[in-house]
Amino acid sequence: MKIISVIDRFKPSRRKSTTLAGKHWVSMGAATILLAGVMAWPLGAKTLSVHIGKPYERVIKDSSFPVEDKTTIYPGDPNDPKDPARPGSTWISSPTLIEFDDPVYGFKLPPTVFGAVTYVSQKVSTLTTSPMTETLPFAEALDRLVVTQSNLKSRGWKLEPLEKNDWFNLDSVPERERLRAKLFDQAVGIDLYVPGKYSLLLLIKCYASCDKQDQSTAKYLIDISVGRDRSGA
Repeated sequence: MKIISVIDRFKPSRRKSTTLAGKHWVSMGAATILLAGVMAWPLGAKTLSVHIGKPYERVIKDSSFPVEDKTTIYPGDPNDPKDPARPGSTWISSPTLIEFDDPVYGFKLPPTVFGAVTYVSQKVSTLTTSPMTETLPFAEALDRLVVTQSNLKSRGWKLEPLEKNDWFNLDSVPERERLRAKLFDQAVGIDLYVPGKYSLLLLIKCYASCDKQDQSTAKYLIDISVGRDRSGA
């Protein structure tokens, strides 16, 4: 399934799109992320509680986020009982905590101002978001990426068995510098999954001042995309 980065909805990007691990994902997770000293969680941030397959009415009930106010509704055909009004997508544009509330593989993300949930047949179909409220310099973005990847591992998310699909290796300075150089040309991501349930893309990309290839001004963004696993595993 193709998921378009929700962040690109808010600010057009001139970065190249990229095909990753055999899928046409273009971005946007993680277990509970505690980033003391990295970011402050805004007071009053609302929580959006979702997982793939969750009924829309349960999303409303379980969330403090104003789901109904932020959801586009397709009107359907009032004269056709088989074509009722139904939710299309829920959009996030103010500080919101994302809770992926699966009882086993669930995770919480720090506040974000980027996010969208889509629905099919009154149930959550996709989630696209970011564990960030703004683009960050390379070192800060990588710290966020390391924490996100570590927490995904701890919650049982696994690498999909795809060619050249491996965990980010960021333990050494040379590895980090190789990633930095690559990000000036394309986004880099890994495909994770829960067999038979969920598929997730964790991706990092250079998002601002990238064309100049200036390490002092470039800013980076992490995207997280979640959908249903269709690998057949």
